[in-house]
Formats: sequence, C-alpha cells, structure tokens
Amino acid sequence: MMTIIKFVSFLLLMVVVTLFATLYRNDANLFQEPGISQRLKIFLTTNTAKIEHDHILPELRTPVFQQDASRLFGRIVHEATEMGWTVSSTDRENQQANFTVSSPVFLFKDDVFVQVKFEGMKRSSVYMESQSRTGNADLAANSSHIQSMLRRLRSNY
Repeated sequence: MMTIIKFVSFLLLMVVVTLFATLYRNDANLFQEPGISQRLKIFLTTNTAKIEHDHILPELRTPVFQQDASRLFGRIVHEATEMGWTVSSTDRENQQANFTVSSPVFLFKDDVFVQVKFEGMKRSSVYMESQSRTGNADLAANSSHIQSMLRRLRSNY
C-alpha cells in the first residue's frame, strides 16, 4: 500500500513539475501583473490569445511601432519565416497574414493571424491572435507566439 502511495505521489509531482516547466518555457510570466491566480486561470482554461487595447495581461496590449504599416508588415512576414512559422496566406493590400506554428514536442498546431494597422505617418500598430487547433488549454503557448513575434520586432527595430 505504501508503495502505491509513493508512486502516485511521484506521478503527481511529475505532472506539477511538467506543468510549471511548460508555463515557464512559454513565457507565462506567472509572478507579474495581474498575479499568479489570474494567469493560471487564463492559461489553464483558454486555448487562444489575442492582442487587445486593454488586455488584462500587459504583454498582450496593443503595441505601436514608429514604422509605416507596409514596412512593418514585411518585417512580420520575414520574422515569422525566420522563426519557422509556416505562411498560410498573406494579403499585402490589407496588411494581414495567417501562419501555422507547430509545438516542438507533440507537434500541436496553432493558427496565428496578424494584421498591421495604419496609425499615422510612420506609425502603426499590430493586432495578433493565436489559437490552438486542439485542446481547451494552451499552457500559455499562444501568448508565447505573440510575445516571441513582438520581441523580434522590437529587437530588430
């Protein structure tokens, strides 16, 4: 009986460690605003992430770049291919594109939509939405896709 309890305890510990390791790898930022409980609730119950002007997660608020929309759109398509994302479609006229991202371990597929919006001369914003094709929780994978793209855009600015 004691062996079974130890085995079950070990299995439970492994699940918890794997869960938190995945959240860490996916840039879940658990200890940042709005706090660990709200972030866990989001990442364990949703399979989508999108940029919004007033998003509860600061990293998913609408970013504005001091760059014209056409140039920024070209950079997004370039960076996406550099990151290994598959281009599903692009619409240069409307500054929008669709990509497919595969997870490294189980090869789950996520769909990413990106649109660059004109905000003024040499000023544009980015809207992104990433959604898992399967499952009810993404463990912050979709948020990670968005954050990865924004990091690249900011660092190569």
